[in-house]
Amino acid sequence: MKPLDASRRGTLDNPIVVRSLGKERYLGCTGYPADSHNTIWLTVSKDRPVERCPECGGVYKMEYAGAEEEHHGHDDHHGYVEPKSMADFVRPEYR
Repeated sequence: MKPLDASRRGTLDNPIVVRSLGKERYLGCTGYPADSHNTIWLTVSKDRPVERCPECGGVYKMEYAGAEEEHHGHDDHHGYVEPKSMADFVRPEYR
């Protein structure tokens, strides 16, 4: 892992690119020039890839480099019905 490009301030037209294998990445902005403000932690994600630092205005963009989602049926619960209350879970006959 290497530090992000600190030679410039990211803009909407030319953001600092952050590569990620995961769907979400945390990054710390210290301003431009580097260390001009305290670290502000930002979160970029696959759903929201662009984030702007509220202190210095630097823009960061996540470039997702992970595997594309494969649907293996993991969302299928095979007929399992979620209990509506604790009574349903402990004693279904109490319904």
